[in-house]
Amino acid sequence: MASITSSIGTGSGLDIGSLVSQLVAAEATPAANRINAREAKLQTEFSAIGTFKGALSAFRSSVFSLSLSSTFTAMKATSSNSSLFTATAGYSTMAGNYNIKVNQLAQAHSLELATLVNKDAQFNDGTLKITVGSGVGREIAIDSTNNTLEGIAAAINKAGAGVTATILNNGDDRQMTIKSTATGETNTIDIEVTGADEVGKLSLASTFDYSGTDAGLKQVQAAQDASITIDGSSTETTSSSNIFLFNSGSLSGVSLEVKSVGADAAASTAKLEIGRNSASATDAVEGFVEGFNTLMGVIKSLTSYDTTTEQAGALLGDASVRSVNFQLRRMLGESIRGTSAYNNLSSIGIETQRDGTLKFDSSKLTAALAADPTGVAKLFTGAEASGSEPAVEGLGNRLTTYLDKLVGNSGSLNSRLDTISQNISNLDDVRETLNMRLQKLETRLTKQFSAMDALVGQMSSTSTYLAQQFEAMANLYKK
Repeated sequence: MASITSSIGTGSGLDIGSLVSQLVAAEATPAANRINAREAKLQTEFSAIGTFKGALSAFRSSVFSLSLSSTFTAMKATSSNSSLFTATAGYSTMAGNYNIKVNQLAQAHSLELATLVNKDAQFNDGTLKITVGSGVGREIAIDSTNNTLEGIAAAINKAGAGVTATILNNGDDRQMTIKSTATGETNTIDIEVTGADEVGKLSLASTFDYSGTDAGLKQVQAAQDASITIDGSSTETTSSSNIFLFNSGSLSGVSLEVKSVGADAAASTAKLEIGRNSASATDAVEGFVEGFNTLMGVIKSLTSYDTTTEQAGALLGDASVRSVNFQLRRMLGESIRGTSAYNNLSSIGIETQRDGTLKFDSSKLTAALAADPTGVAKLFTGAEASGSEPAVEGLGNRLTTYLDKLVGNSGSLNSRLDTISQNISNLDDVRETLNMRLQKLETRLTKQFSAMDALVGQMSSTSTYLAQQFEAMANLYKK
């Protein structure tokens, strides 16, 4: 709003600027207060809806795992001696028990120099070609820039040949070991050397040449596969690493890692037990109950009325919140079709308390999973149509679909937030319109009061003139 320059009326003696300013302020203040109050209300509503949406999104995350069949079909693998081996099981793994004997661990091929080399010694120029197993050989040039033992080790490590070179100090003498970075029988090291001997330098060829025999380099550790025997089979199962991955058979989906070998056959054998992982389902249901109770706490804080402070929640009486609360409680109380006794939440230990929150008895879920795991899974994940049996929508799927309609990118709450945000933006236009109206009012009032002031001035001058004339006439009659 434009500022008003104060001026004293020459005709009336009134402070026209101050008078106009007060009249404009009297017009502006109530309107501005209404706009500010509207904005504050919209900002509060926007924040509350955002909080409500966030709580629903968090609850949706806890519900999602209940819609996955893998949550209820998860298997676990347990070793009776984890110092011998550990294992994990996939969702498709069959339940069963197996005796696993660890025969040997996987080893990486390792070589070392047959003789020690003085720290100041230099080697003749040439090329080392290092190949690991059936891999691509890497050629490493040796010249005056790297012809010391340390220089050769650094060049080997930089080449990416699938080996690591390590130097050990022994006074002025040095020892080098070259070890494959991969374990297994197929990952043996082969080193070929080309180059001519030079006077005053060590022979590169006689020191490093190795083709499966102890020439310049000698073998410290042979390449070796890991080996296990399953249930006393006459055939060993081998792996180039200490991890065995089973992709077929009754152990399909199992990953087993061997850790050590016992002193004898008995000490090297342990039991592998594969069974249903009920903890996966229990954790998911516990998360669901906690998520729902957290959501109820948020709804209560947004819709309650504090009689002590006489403060109402930002969404007290909000129709959307009431609808969501009603729909969620309705879905949680429903049963699904089927012959299983575990067809509603109450049957697996979830009960609604007087305050509207849920209470979970995990022992009932554990018993239900032991008695009818398929029925419990169906309660949450549903089932496809089969024969004369129609498809069943599980509680997890039902809740996930409903919550997606609320909190998804095109969900109803996003639309409402967009509308509120637009309404807040529109208030800027309302303020601009008000300012323009007040400027026009100021101009009009200033013009009117100025005209009035001029008129009063004229009337004052006329009055003075008439008074003078009457006084002159009175003086004539006195004479």
